Amino acid sequence: MTTMPPEELEGRLNAHRELMIDLIAAMIGGELTTTRFVQRLRDDATFKDNEEDPGFSPDGAFAIENAMAREVRSVLEAARAREKADKS
Repeated sequence: MTTMPPEELEGRLNAHRELMIDLIAAMIGGELTTTRFVQRLRDDATFKDNEEDPGFSPDGAFAIENAMAREVRSVLEAARAREKADKS
């Protein structure tokens, strides 16, 4: 079994926590807040992974944000795949 670096674990947990908070707030707020929630998901999922400087070694805070963005992208991709499968 491979151990996950602490920054990766913290980023993934943060992503799930923020997704849950935003989702519940969107459900409480109705259609307009749901639309804003989906837009924030798209925006959050575009956080880039040190593409500007491939030799750059991220510090802990950047690594956490990067892991969080990857996890949000992963959840969003899975949700899109499920939606597509449900429509078929």
